[in-house]
Amino acid sequence: TVYKKYEALVCGHVQAQEGEIDLPLGRDMLHPPFMKVIVCPDNEYTNDEDVPAHIQEMRKHKGYMKLMSKAPKESLTLFRKISLEYLDGLPVTRLELIPITGRTHQLRVIMAAMGHPILGDNIYGIYGDGSPNGGFTEDQMSHFPGRASDSLQRQLFDLVQERRRMGNDCARTG
Repeated sequence: TVYKKYEALVCGHVQAQEGEIDLPLGRDMLHPPFMKVIVCPDNEYTNDEDVPAHIQEMRKHKGYMKLMSKAPKESLTLFRKISLEYLDGLPVTRLELIPITGRTHQLRVIMAAMGHPILGDNIYGIYGDGSPNGGFTEDQMSHFPGRASDSLQRQLFDLVQERRRMGNDCARTG
């Protein structure tokens, strides 16, 4: 079996040296076509009054309903901490990520759900277009010790965006 390995710079200092992240991923009903962690698929919008108007409109299309009707799929990722670093004085962690399964946006969603989004992620990061925290609620996120604070995530996102505008490589840390 061949596994792909990725190196990622994530927000904050990850406490664990290595580990396994096993969370089911599915389509994000509020932010199609993006993905999110699905912990209770049957509880999402059981009451039609709770469904936002733009989602009610999209439900009229067969393609949307087909996409959203798919059950969440297993998603398994192994990680190993390479180093704790600082980017302009802000804490970041360099990780080796090995996706065992190959789900759409798997690494990006999983890291956001763990409270350590990949630096500069414009979909699953702090200002992203997808569900915040990989789909977890703030209450669920409170159970993850050592996650990067929203303030830190904002500072790092803004720093990466500024470096992109200036044409600098944001992977250079000090």
